[in-house]
Amino acid sequence: MRKLRIDDVMTRTVVFVQEDTPFKDVVRSMLEHRVSGVPVLDAEERLVGIVTEADLLTIEEGKVEPKHRRSFLEWVLQPSRLAEIEREAADVRAEDIMTPSVVTARPEMKIPEAAKLMLDAQVKRLPVIDEEGKVLGIVSRRDLLQPFLRTDEEIAHEIREDVVFRTMWIDPDTIGVEVERGLVRLRGTVERKSLAEILVELVHRVEGVVGVEDEIGYRRDDRKVRPQGAFSAPRWGENWARRGA
Repeated sequence: MRKLRIDDVMTRTVVFVQEDTPFKDVVRSMLEHRVSGVPVLDAEERLVGIVTEADLLTIEEGKVEPKHRRSFLEWVLQPSRLAEIEREAADVRAEDIMTPSVVTARPEMKIPEAAKLMLDAQVKRLPVIDEEGKVLGIVSRRDLLQPFLRTDEEIAHEIREDVVFRTMWIDPDTIGVEVERGLVRLRGTVERKSLAEILVELVHRVEGVVGVEDEIGYRRDDRKVRPQGAFSAPRWGENWARRGA
């Protein structure tokens, strides 16, 4: 059982542009691939920035009132604006409008970490890079939701096979597992209380689980059993009393 990482859900085919890509080609690339942002790479294919719809709108800075601004895709498709946009952007390259400080993720990052990073940085996507700064993929908010879109059947199967059987070494026929909309109900009996607690904790960690109803019983409460021959610390002053005897 392994927690999903960024490289499990990221999009590996990345639409990107070069630093010297003309503005018009940046626009065309975003429109053709229906994306709202593209990474910008240097000659060594290392990430140096990102161009988003907000960056593209900077070419019109001061000419459109904020309240009249819609998405980039809306105004750029207006035929009356295309010729003017092309004239204004004739000498503009991706490096001129990109955001150079890019919030990135590493492929081994866990999904909750990436989600928190997105929220803290207020971004919609994270380029995924390796140690050299080369882009391996890109992950969006939609990608991070994938684990929560698992079917109840998939979740139940993982609990029975990976958690109960392979991890806990418990006969899966002795544990009842029911899943409804991500809520797991566990029934059955195990030998020790500590096993029941570990089982419930592991089920909580399965991707897509939103809650656990614990109905697992146990035959022996090993939390209250004192091991034979266990060390018993002397009470305060007892050692000194013995030494003085």
